[in-house]
Amino acid sequence: MTEFSKNQDRDWIKQRFIIVSVCILFVFALLFLRLVYLQIIKGEEYRLLSEKNAVRLKSIQSSRGLIFDRNKKLLVDNRPSFNLKIVLEDSGEVKETVKKLAEFIAVPFQELMDSIEQAGNGAVYKPITLKNDISRDQLAIVEAHKFDLPGIHIDIEPTRYYIYKKTAAHLLGYLGQINSKELQTGKYPNVKSGDSIGRYGIEKNFENYLQGKRGGRQVEVDASGRTIKILRTIEPVAGLDLNLTLDLDLQQTAEKLLENKAGAVVAIDPDNGDILVMASNPSFDQNDFIGGISQKNGRN
Repeated sequence: MTEFSKNQDRDWIKQRFIIVSVCILFVFALLFLRLVYLQIIKGEEYRLLSEKNAVRLKSIQSSRGLIFDRNKKLLVDNRPSFNLKIVLEDSGEVKETVKKLAEFIAVPFQELMDSIEQAGNGAVYKPITLKNDISRDQLAIVEAHKFDLPGIHIDIEPTRYYIYKKTAAHLLGYLGQINSKELQTGKYPNVKSGDSIGRYGIEKNFENYLQGKRGGRQVEVDASGRTIKILRTIEPVAGLDLNLTLDLDLQQTAEKLLENKAGAVVAIDPDNGDILVMASNPSFDQNDFIGGISQKNGRN
């Protein structure tokens, strides 16, 4: 190899080295500028946002036990309910947020504010129920505007469903929302404010069996209350199912015979004393009590 060729190779290597060095310096310069931008120019903004991220505990409601007749026919079931809630700490200007929400879902503003006022000043970090069992149209509207509604979220929770309207209503009973005095008694360890308990009939007398055990979820949320990450979950425990001695077919036959009459019918198996029928008229639809009975239904 000639001296000229060697010099050419050295120059070529030197040029490549210079080009690579410039590229590396350029990349490091970009990284440095990005670091300056994030830490100095945007640092305070991101610091405030990160401080607003928080770990929250979200309760998971358990499913209430099902009720069957003697032939394993389902009498009382559970269905999903879309419950609208707010966390005041995440909602920014509360009145402005609630005002937007009221306009979106066509619910009176004061009705939503009353729910917040009833919760008291201590419920800053706890979800406050604004409206239970909203419609699917309202659900879609809230989801579509969730970035305009900080602190507003929807929990899907099981709620009671009585399959045969008015059938054995006096026997099965119904649910009602627990009050503060009942919570303070300590008789309902797995129930919290806003939950429903048995108020009448089977639902009341077997409350401890039918009521399950709540679960929970530890989540990280952003400044608007939106879930960033689920950290830990404890699954809820469903309530125990009940199998009654009641015969649904006989019960419905007795109730049909009582139509347009005031009275009661009780049928007992003479061999073992099992109650097969317990019918009473006039009756009522227990589903009307879900989420609180309206004044109209209360008068009927």
